[in-house]
Amino acid sequence: MFRGDDDAKGSSGESRAQTTLDFAIGISIFLAVVMFIFLFVPGIVEPFTVGAQDETVTVNRVADGLTQNQLGSSQRPGVLDTACTVDFFEHAEDGTDITACGPSKDDLADFVGIKDRQNVNVTVQGNTSAADVGSEQLCWDGSSDALVEADDGTCDVRLAAGETPPTTNADAVTATRVASLAGEDVTVVVEMW
Repeated sequence: MFRGDDDAKGSSGESRAQTTLDFAIGISIFLAVVMFIFLFVPGIVEPFTVGAQDETVTVNRVADGLTQNQLGSSQRPGVLDTACTVDFFEHAEDGTDITACGPSKDDLADFVGIKDRQNVNVTVQGNTSAADVGSEQLCWDGSSDALVEADDGTCDVRLAAGETPPTTNADAVTATRVASLAGEDVTVVVEMW
């Protein structure tokens, strides 16, 4: 007789084996642990992955920088300098160095400080006619030195820069700032994706 056989016998001398109840309890505990790992571990490591929160902070920083410093002055935040703003959009549209009354940069992403990050689009919207309801993309009409809506045909410089944002991208993040440009209330819209 083997030595292990004596250990497996109970007091009545019968051999004891694994029962169905033991197996069911063991498998239940195993499945509960596996389910816990799949449900909660992704949430534990989520703060270390890049997500929309990072993009939200970046798009807000870009919108604030444009409306409070780069296209205006820090002494009058929200009041955009007309010449700087027109220069910014004119150079951003034709692909030459963007200055906007400051240091020259190669492209829009470099100008707003996100060269190695995402795609960005900056648009100025507003309502220049009393008849229309809503906000339209604006342009600068150099002959009358006034803001006009982009669709009226008298546009010299479109107040939009960057790639066209995708219409179906759920990862796009938008920030808007209300500002004043050439005496008109406008909305500066910054989109990143």
